[in-house]
Amino acid sequence: MDNKVLDDFEKVNDVSPETIKKYEGMLPPEWVEFWKEYGYGSFMDGYFRVIDPEEYEGFYKESVIMLYKEVPIPVMVTAFGDIIAFISKFKDGELKWSLECVYYRYMRYEFFLPSVEDLFEGLSEPKTYGRERQYTFIKYSEAAEKLGKPKYDQCFGYEPILTKRSKEKLKDLRIVDTKAYLKAVFEQNGQVEDPLPDNKAIEVSYFAKTEKKPKRVIVDSPYELKPINVPALKFDNFNFKLCIIQVLMYEKELLSPKFDIYEFAKYYPPREIDIDEEGYDPIKPAIDYFKKLEIPASLAPEVEEIIMDGGNDIYGQIYPFWDGEDGYFDLKRVSDEELSQFAGLKHIELMNSPENMGKTLINRLKKHGIEISNL
Repeated sequence: MDNKVLDDFEKVNDVSPETIKKYEGMLPPEWVEFWKEYGYGSFMDGYFRVIDPEEYEGFYKESVIMLYKEVPIPVMVTAFGDIIAFISKFKDGELKWSLECVYYRYMRYEFFLPSVEDLFEGLSEPKTYGRERQYTFIKYSEAAEKLGKPKYDQCFGYEPILTKRSKEKLKDLRIVDTKAYLKAVFEQNGQVEDPLPDNKAIEVSYFAKTEKKPKRVIVDSPYELKPINVPALKFDNFNFKLCIIQVLMYEKELLSPKFDIYEFAKYYPPREIDIDEEGYDPIKPAIDYFKKLEIPASLAPEVEEIIMDGGNDIYGQIYPFWDGEDGYFDLKRVSDEELSQFAGLKHIELMNSPENMGKTLINRLKKHGIEISNL
C-alpha cells in the first residue's frame, strides 16, 4: 500500500501470523495486507495508532450500545482515545465493510463508509475530505505543542473527565494511559449510545474564532434593570450581596422578579446563553445582573439570619453545575459599612473552607453582634 499519509509510520510491532489468520475474512483484505506490510504502530504525526483488536474488543463491546447484530472490530485509536472499528455486513450478496468512530470524549459515535484506500486518501488531504473537522487534527497540534506527543499506548485525556455537557479546555488536558483513561470514562459516563447529530460540527480548535452574531431584539424582558428611585443598600463585597439576595429573593420572596437563569438566558439581548454548555463555569451575564441589581434599603430589617449552603438557589443561578468543592462563594470579607445596614442580622452560618475563615472576618461579624456558626 503506497500512500503519503503513511510516510511517517512508526512501527511498534509486527502483527502475529495467528492474529492475521484469526481476522482474515472478518476484516477487509486491504486492511490485512496493510497489517502485513506495516504492522502495529502510529502515523500522521502520532495521531492514529494501529492496534491489536484483541486488546480493545472486550471493552468496545461493553462500552458501546450496539444497534446491529454484527460485532465491530477495533483497528485504530486516536490521540484523544477515540476508537475506530470496522463493521462487516452482507449487501447484495457481497461482504462489505464500513467504519465507525466512537468519540468517548463526547459520548458519541459516527458512521462513515470509505474503503481502506479511501480512508487513507481522505486523510492525505483532510481539509478537502472533511477529515480535519472529523478528527480534530488542529486540536491535536495545539495539545501536542503544549504537552508533547503521547506515546503509542497513551492519549490526551481531560481532567476532570468530560461529560456530554462539558466544555473542552486546553488547560484540562493531560497525557494519560489510553486503556486506563477509557475505562475511567466508561465508569463515569456509562455506555455510548448516541450518534453524532446530523450537521453537528466538532470544534477543531481550542482557539477557534466564532463569528459574531447580531444582537438579539428582546421585547418586554422581565430582567430589564431599572432605577428603583428609593434609597438602595450599598455593597463592597459581592459574595455578601449574594447572601442578602438569597434571603430577600428566594427565601422571603420580597425581591422580584425571582431570577431564574434558564428564563434569563431566553431574554439576554446580546446572545443566547447555552446553560448546558456554559453552566460548568460562572455565567458572567448572571454575575453582571446581580452586581447591578439595586436592593431597596427598606428591606434590610427583613434580614435576621443568613444560612450559607452550597444548595442555595442564588448559587445555582450564577454557577448552575457548581460542585461545591471550591471556595468560589465563600464569604471572605465584609465591611463595617455593609454590616451596619443590617441591625437585625443576629446569626450567620458560614460555609467557608478553613483557609477562608480569617480573623478579620470573624472579629468584624462579632463586633456587629452577629453569632457565627460554620457548616
